[in-house]
Amino acid sequence: MRRKTQKEKFQEWLSMPYMLLLYRLLTTLMALSISRWMLYMFNINFFHQLEIGQATALYFYGMRFDLPIVFGINIPSLIFYCFPTRVIYNKRLQGVIDFLYVIGNAFIILLNFMDIVCFHFFGKHLTVDFIKLLSHSDEVSFGVVRQVFFDYWYLLVIYILFVLIIIVVAQHTKIRKPEKEEKPHWQLRQSISLVVMLLLAILANHGGIQPQPLSVETAMQYTNPQNAPILLNTPFCLITTHETELKAREGQYDSDFSPIHYDLTANRFIEVDTLAVDSVPTNVVVIIMKNMGQEMIGYYSHDRRFELTPFLDSILGQSLTFNGMSNSRRSLEVLPAILASIPSMMENDFVRSPYADNDFDAYCQHLQKRGYNTIFMHGGKNGIQGFDDFSRRAGFSKYFGRIEYDDDSDFDGQWGIYDGPFLQYGAKTLNRVHEPFATTIYTLSSRYPYKVPKDFVLPEESYFWTGFEKTVYYVDCSLKRFFETASKMPWFDHTLFVITADYSNSEHFQPEYSNVWGMYSIPIAFYYPKKIKPLQSSEIAQQIDLGPSILSVLGVNDTLFSFGRNLFDSISEPSFFSYYNLTYQYCDGTYLVQSDGERPFGIFKPISDTLLNDNLIDRLQCPDVFDKLYKVVQEYNNGMINNMLKVKEETVIDSDSIHETP
Repeated sequence: MRRKTQKEKFQEWLSMPYMLLLYRLLTTLMALSISRWMLYMFNINFFHQLEIGQATALYFYGMRFDLPIVFGINIPSLIFYCFPTRVIYNKRLQGVIDFLYVIGNAFIILLNFMDIVCFHFFGKHLTVDFIKLLSHSDEVSFGVVRQVFFDYWYLLVIYILFVLIIIVVAQHTKIRKPEKEEKPHWQLRQSISLVVMLLLAILANHGGIQPQPLSVETAMQYTNPQNAPILLNTPFCLITTHETELKAREGQYDSDFSPIHYDLTANRFIEVDTLAVDSVPTNVVVIIMKNMGQEMIGYYSHDRRFELTPFLDSILGQSLTFNGMSNSRRSLEVLPAILASIPSMMENDFVRSPYADNDFDAYCQHLQKRGYNTIFMHGGKNGIQGFDDFSRRAGFSKYFGRIEYDDDSDFDGQWGIYDGPFLQYGAKTLNRVHEPFATTIYTLSSRYPYKVPKDFVLPEESYFWTGFEKTVYYVDCSLKRFFETASKMPWFDHTLFVITADYSNSEHFQPEYSNVWGMYSIPIAFYYPKKIKPLQSSEIAQQIDLGPSILSVLGVNDTLFSFGRNLFDSISEPSFFSYYNLTYQYCDGTYLVQSDGERPFGIFKPISDTLLNDNLIDRLQCPDVFDKLYKVVQEYNNGMINNMLKVKEETVIDSDSIHETP
């Protein structure tokens, strides 16, 4: 009998079931890690501060987070290929395992590819809240999905190539029954390989031998919050993030931050001769522009490559403006921040969180008690994202949407009525309601898939504009027409206009806006020439500051629960806070600090270091700034848990107030 050569023995070893399993696992690991790396390649502007060497290191570190998914999705193959019986030679069972291998691995790779696109808009990995997003029919529709396929067709082609590779590997790693009987210790080797593979799977799932299992927070040990997405794959984020209730926080901090405002008087930015009681009540119109960060507005961004907002630049020059910051990154977070001064500082959106039924204080609730006609306007489908329900809870008694507009010839085919005609409708509607009124108008046209009306004429130089830039220009023209119409109305001269945005634009063209500071930069402006001095203030202001500030301008000095400050009070200190990638951020106007709520890991000076390249954590302490952050988090968590987001005592309305109900 001829003895096998070394080469034949080696080839035989390579064809052992556990080796074939290893080929499959390595293929999955490479496919998952490369598709994770593609998030960096296709969103490289967001990671502009990273050198290629640093990015490559993060790619390899990220394999630690890939391994739990690789072993987890391939458990059926792992058990089958190492099972110590001859059942592994059954072709039908092998077909089932092959099917599960291809489908399972194609699915996790698909999640990574989906995140390449979604990261472009959200600036963060998809987490468990994405399941809710999918179930929310007005957020993800066939029209949006179709446009995504059209715009990102090349990703679909690359994804198909990935799937074909997985199919080829599945075909070439089938277990083939040997021509001769298995060797005497075959079952023992299979049993040992099964135990070894299961132990490796458990070790990979835990992330090593450390006491705590692998989590999204572990990524912060390797890099800062902005670069963490390169380490993490989407399936891992979906599995390891889950809806959790906030934890009550106890502790004494040096900061005396309190969300209860007892004095909303204005002592700056107001024309002195207007401090006396007005003969006519002041109306309020809050304009929330969709997806419009400072980067797109020439008034704020002097290095804009194209002039897209000539009207906004003009009216902001006649307004009191601040270095605005958003407390939201998604539409569901916008109304709580602007209307109720509730920032987004947890994984869940407030309106979908366990605390959604909490009472809260909103500036319009106070105005409604004083006889204001409160109206919320949004050209979208009625009921979209629960805007109608939340605005009603926030004190808006009337809602005007697509149904009330009642003319679908101006429907954009996706989100609602184009901004141009809807803003005209809004101006004319306000001319028919009794005064005083408090109105919020939320635009929508500068939202993906970025459409403008067919009859809208773009300038000749727009040939090189992106679709988003074209909608920005369209919104600017629509606002110009709105103000032209409103200026002819009798209520215009005694109306306070507040101009802001829901969140910063998702498409970035300048590196200073492609980081965890610039991505929150939005306009905040108060236009009221009769009463407010035009000034470009360098102070930071956030969306949650708008409620107290509006009441201050109107002379409504009620007690108000708000996490924001009164911008017209010189005593109040500038601040901004947000929650991003499991990281709390707080800025006092000078220092931006980052923490997971317990451990500080970032200190920056964003005004001078706009790219956030210089982390000062090893050179500075800033205990007072961190104290302020922890105090805010404590007040936020405890307020949510104990349903204490509203001042319970009834305030007394001054009988001499011009805003008293007639």
